[in-house]
Amino acid sequence: MQKFEELNHYEIFEIPINASAFEIRQAYKEALSIYGDDSPISYSFFTEEESKEILGRVEEAFSTLIDQEKRELYNKMLVREKKIDPSSLTKRRQQVPTPLFSSKTHGGAAISKTIIKKRIKDENLKEAEEVILSKDMISGDDLKQLRKTFGVKIEDLFEVTRISVSILEAIENDDFGTLPPTIYLKNFLKAYAELFEVDPKKIIDGYIKNLNYIKGIS
Repeated sequence: MQKFEELNHYEIFEIPINASAFEIRQAYKEALSIYGDDSPISYSFFTEEESKEILGRVEEAFSTLIDQEKRELYNKMLVREKKIDPSSLTKRRQQVPTPLFSSKTHGGAAISKTIIKKRIKDENLKEAEEVILSKDMISGDDLKQLRKTFGVKIEDLFEVTRISVSILEAIENDDFGTLPPTIYLKNFLKAYAELFEVDPKKIIDGYIKNLNYIKGIS
């Protein structure tokens, strides 16, 4: 799990290092649709300050990668600082980072936020919330069990939040290698908690504490 400020330009756009100019432009448009001022995703997940910071990095990444000369200098800097393998610049295709958001539907009849909220009103389900809130450290499995208690499939959660299924699975599986940077992770956990009407601060603090414990960070 990287910090947001540690992401390189390619990781910000979620594109391979050898992406074409067309792919860069498409990624830029997609980023603006997600993090722009009028984006419902940006409004839902990020504060004005966070959105401004992300958009600043997006603009910097685009202006660098779309200019061939600037891009070559940037790639050399990444190689010099050992942030990328030199051979990756000549390979035909590298693995693309896991997308954070998706606008594609998974099909089928997904339940709505309204239905989820109605289920939460059931007194018999309050115990599930109390159990998770009683814990000092909260694992991804705890979140998974909370979701399943309310009868919500991970595809349903995606339809409501637009957080990609792969990222939701990474959160529920404590998958360090796939988890997004902290600025995203905390906001995703906040959205997760608010959907099920559980204290967001408790969920965020407990999850991060559990991650640090597993990784051996005191």
